[in-house]
Amino acid sequence: MPKIPILATLLLICVTVSFAQTTNSPTVAFVYLGERDNAPHLIRAFSLQANGSAQLVPGSPFSTAALNGSSPQTLLAASTNFVFASDTQNIATFRRSSNGALTFVSSVFVTDTAIMDTLTLDRTASNLYGGGGRFENTHYFIFNKGTQGQLTAASALPGVQSDGELQFEHNNKFAYTTYYPFGNLPDLPGNQYCKFEAFSRTADGSLNPFDPALIPPPGVAASDFCPASVASSALGYAAVAYRTLDVNRFMGTGVHSIAVYRILASGDLQFVSKLVTTLDATLPVTMKFDPSGTFLAVAGKQGIQLYKLSSTGTLTKSGQPLYTHTNFRDVRWDRSGHVVTISFGAVYFFGLKNGQLVQTNSPIYISFAGIRDLKVVSLQ
Repeated sequence: MPKIPILATLLLICVTVSFAQTTNSPTVAFVYLGERDNAPHLIRAFSLQANGSAQLVPGSPFSTAALNGSSPQTLLAASTNFVFASDTQNIATFRRSSNGALTFVSSVFVTDTAIMDTLTLDRTASNLYGGGGRFENTHYFIFNKGTQGQLTAASALPGVQSDGELQFEHNNKFAYTTYYPFGNLPDLPGNQYCKFEAFSRTADGSLNPFDPALIPPPGVAASDFCPASVASSALGYAAVAYRTLDVNRFMGTGVHSIAVYRILASGDLQFVSKLVTTLDATLPVTMKFDPSGTFLAVAGKQGIQLYKLSSTGTLTKSGQPLYTHTNFRDVRWDRSGHVVTISFGAVYFFGLKNGQLVQTNSPIYISFAGIRDLKVVSLQ
């Protein structure tokens, strides 16, 4: 029998088996990526399966003529049924279908002067917050979200120091943020600063700034305490990654440390513990807790590292770092133990196994223009 038909048959069997394995694993989340482009502004979408594999959503990438801003950035926020995208001037609402595909619903014009940098939904997805205006009057635009995803301007909070993504604590009463590098590109010259802000959230979604009494850990000088990132745990703690910043070069020195604070009923932060990591501090890290508040994924210039938080507020390293020569720029969890990260041009998929991170899907390279934003929608 000729060899070529046999090889073709074997190849067909392998592909069929692989496809069956993928399709037999249920979808547990959708991953949405905002690209660094403006002609048009694109949203790439992937389904994430229970086994950690990822598949392109039919019809991806998605866009709309309503996003016509000239800035090559597409910012994202996502609730259970809707995905919100911004070109830094307008915000478009997309309805998510059961297979993850997006359909444009409506849009609102926000600003043509105060370029937005971030989009954040509170924990109940009742309000959308657009951080912007870093070049003139930095503030947050606040919108009410209707049942059909429509946005209605509610208020604006001027006079803030930064416009970073808001990290709402587990009760949704307080939010914390650190300085957000322009374009999520901290490697640009002069694009790193030391800022930490706190806000209380009222029932109507308004924000009120307050002093959270954040202090450096004992023995750490104020000059060596430059907050790089903050993450909120469902266990009632906030983790703050900090480093020493060379104010002349606008670059970090040494390694990052992570301080853990108890979130008090007032929103104030009470120091509990600190951990000195081996993560390079030249560029800031980004970090997120899993939904249980137990595992903290920290991503940055030296890949991704997992830590475990005890009920008493102590962090310990969990496993070894992965992709130590890759510069990750964002990290997200779903509710099924999966972690998704992005580098400048690719998306990476990991899962929890015996308290450690393992890769579940090969990296998917998106575009030469790069990825600007990452959001994950869990189905469970």
